[in-house]
Amino acid sequence: MSNTLQLRDDRQQTLVCEILEEIALDGKNYALIMPACPTIQLLNWEDDEGVERDEAPADVDGSLTEPEPEEVEAALPVARAMLEELNLKLQLSAYTMTVEGNLPEPQEDNIVEIVSDEGDVEEFQLLATFFNQDRQYGLFAPLDPLLFFAVVPDGADPYLLPPDAPDELLDRLQDRLLDLAQ
Repeated sequence: MSNTLQLRDDRQQTLVCEILEEIALDGKNYALIMPACPTIQLLNWEDDEGVERDEAPADVDGSLTEPEPEEVEAALPVARAMLEELNLKLQLSAYTMTVEGNLPEPQEDNIVEIVSDEGDVEEFQLLATFFNQDRQYGLFAPLDPLLFFAVVPDGADPYLLPPDAPDELLDRLQDRLLDLAQ
């Protein structure tokens, strides 16, 4: 294996990833990978009653949601322009959006905690906010890198470990990573 691999999604978009660790398990090859370029998320604020649309995002108590694909498509030109102001170039990569360039250093006032539907809390850097078609959007970069497991078959293209992979397999891969770290 090389130090990177390339994933391809069903739309034939690619994502170059760094291989952090290689794992052989039950005759199959797996890799813990991280996108080579910084990842970002485009989210929109859902209005809560009583929230003014012109308030600063940090003061908005509305919830953040993932926009529908057609909303993402409509917001992309504005998102690209906002990122270009930060010397970042938006890439529509496989499985996620990435940017080329160096993210600005996170500042205390642009760190946002986002709670998932499962109750997990992640910290993100708010890069920019904008309005498009009367919706408020934010561009967020995770402070912790995005990590994936990939299956790396001999003589075939690598692919992401499916979300419905057995919990037992995930547990064994994680145990193997812990063994390698010691």
